[in-house]
Amino acid sequence: MTKQSLADWYDQKYGKKPSAPDIQPAPALPPVAEPEPVVAAEPIADAEPIPVEEPAAEPTLAEEAAVEESGTATDAEPSQEAEPAPSLYEQLGGVAAVDAAVDIFYRKVLSDERINRFFEDVDIERQAAKQKAFLTFAFGGPNNYTGLDMRQGHARLVEQGLDDSHFDAVVEDLAATLTELGVPAELISQVAAIAESTRDDVLGK
Repeated sequence: MTKQSLADWYDQKYGKKPSAPDIQPAPALPPVAEPEPVVAAEPIADAEPIPVEEPAAEPTLAEEAAVEESGTATDAEPSQEAEPAPSLYEQLGGVAAVDAAVDIFYRKVLSDERINRFFEDVDIERQAAKQKAFLTFAFGGPNNYTGLDMRQGHARLVEQGLDDSHFDAVVEDLAATLTELGVPAELISQVAAIAESTRDDVLGK
C-alpha cells in the first residue's frame, strides 16, 4: 500500500481535508485610561486650637458642707416675725375693765368684815384711783402709777396688824370681782399670781 499522507486519507475517507480548528481571536482589552495628573493640595490654613476643658476638681467635705448650709439658708422661706402676745391688761379689756373691777372690788372690801377695818379712815375715791393706776401697770398697761411702793404704802397697816390672813382675804375679793365680771379663770389665775408676788412687800417681810 502506497504510503499516504494523513491529509489524503482524511480527504478520501470524509471527502475533505481536516481543517485547523477555528480559533476565535481574544477580545480586545479596553484602553487603559491615562491617570489624571496629581494636583498638589493647597495648604490648610492654621486653625485655632479647640480648647480642652480640664476636669473639675472634686470638692472637699468642708466645701460640700458649706454649699449645703448655704443652700439650706437660701431655700428656707424667710421667717415672719410673730406678733407679740397681748398683755394681761389688754386681755382683761383695758382701761374700762380695770375701772369696773376696782369699783366692784372696793365695794366687796368695805363689806368684808375680815378686812374692812383697815379702810375706816381711808379716802376710798382717792384710794381707788391709785389702785386703778397700780393694777393697770401691774397687768402690763401704761405706767401711770405715782404712789408709794408696796412696802412703804402698807407699813402703817402692818403696824395695825395686817398679816397673811388679811392678804388672802384681799386676793379672794379680787378674784370674786373678776369672776363677777366674767373674766376667764385662766386670766384670774394670772391676776392672782401677780397679787401673790407682792405679798412680802405688802406685809413688810
